Amino acid sequence: MQREQLSIPKIVLYILFALLIYVLQTSLFGTWSIRGYHLDLLPALVAAAALLDGPVEGVIIGITVGLFYDLGFIGIDGLYPLFFLIFGFIAGEMSRLTLSGSYVSMVLMTAFEMIVLGLLRYFAYLLPQAGASFGLVLRQIIGGTLLACLFCFIVYWPMQKISRKFANR
Repeated sequence: MQREQLSIPKIVLYILFALLIYVLQTSLFGTWSIRGYHLDLLPALVAAAALLDGPVEGVIIGITVGLFYDLGFIGIDGLYPLFFLIFGFIAGEMSRLTLSGSYVSMVLMTAFEMIVLGLLRYFAYLLPQAGASFGLVLRQIIGGTLLACLFCFIVYWPMQKISRKFANR
């Protein structure tokens, strides 16, 4: 199977949408707390791009989201772009092999991504630096993941519209 050409305008729209979500997340969503959990929609961007369009788009949006994480969050520099790059590629390949680009697939991939990311944060940063309790961190990971999965539609529907707009070109 031969891959269609990469659509630069679609990638630019994806990146602009990712920037909008990043700005909303660091300003508006960052101040909201629902039962002690904060909404994090950036990982959903990578899952949506990878599942809707494939591994190349997943990698590009993954690097973009990783750079946004490095800009706005505390952690090991360079770890986020690398994680999201790898995840975007794997999710994009899985979308071609087993998963459809459906909303349910995106929610499942986002949940998996957020759990792995939370565990990576714990073992790479929180445990060595702060000695954080695994039980408390796991509770935050699961609660944040469930909250993000409830609001994934905020990311999926606009990205699906962008993907469909450029699908026939």
